[in-house]
Amino acid sequence: MQVVIFNRCDAHSQAPSQLDFFDTTTADNSMTVHKRGDKDYKSSTFVIALARGFEVLRCFEVKRPELSTMDIAKLTGLPQSTVWRLCNTLVELGCLVRHPDSDRLSIGLGLLGFGYAALPTPDLGELATIEMQRLANEFHAGISLCIPEKMEMLIVKRVRGTEGLLSAGAVGTRLPMARSAAGWAYLATLSAEDLAGLASQLEKQAGEQWPEIRSIIDDELRRYKEKGFLVNTGIYRAEINYAAVPIVVDSGVYTLHCSALASVLPASILKNEVGPRLVALAARMRVGLGRSGEIY
Repeated sequence: MQVVIFNRCDAHSQAPSQLDFFDTTTADNSMTVHKRGDKDYKSSTFVIALARGFEVLRCFEVKRPELSTMDIAKLTGLPQSTVWRLCNTLVELGCLVRHPDSDRLSIGLGLLGFGYAALPTPDLGELATIEMQRLANEFHAGISLCIPEKMEMLIVKRVRGTEGLLSAGAVGTRLPMARSAAGWAYLATLSAEDLAGLASQLEKQAGEQWPEIRSIIDDELRRYKEKGFLVNTGIYRAEINYAAVPIVVDSGVYTLHCSALASVLPASILKNEVGPRLVALAARMRVGLGRSGEIY
């Protein structure tokens, strides 16, 4: 898996032509790339030890809150002796805690301050939350705000309608970029060169379904250029439909997506009602996400 610094398109009208969406001949081969668990770092200003510390922290997820140093070594590709030293340092800093009755570790309270500082406000603004909740209630759906994290989209805020799904992703859930509506919304903000540069990683993530998914992504990026939103019906989870929009601000890219059972939210309602409502909500949230302080 690679970490790439992406260039972004500032509006959906500037999205790249889909005729060469995955044309690798347009990729910028001079782009600085740092491979996970690889010592071949190209940038002379890149602090490898610091990067490895973050690699260790990224191993902890909602689905795997506790890990041993052996687990972390396998996930990062780093030598276990290196992982052991990194983990000891992170424990001393309060970023990890060691379980007293085992060799397992989990995220410590020392990281909470970083997480809250990264958000525009701890609760993203009362009015924005109210609007997300109103939309979720109206369509019996879940509404989530995500940020890109390597080749995944991390849910940082989620509200659920009164009859919404319980298992469609809680805060901290990671969604695959190649298969999720949130991931596709992020891809819609990238330049043609960066899209082409991601093709091999997206193909690896999608597996055997890549030819089909690639074609669908092309179609949805065309929809985004025309309508401002994307839909995902049955690709990430067969029984759930999704619509998503990106929110581009100076500090980065967020994506806002709606998810519900296909039986509750058929494709026709998703395209004709939910999508336009998400576009309008994203436009209002963009102002607040782009600055410190309350939404609106």
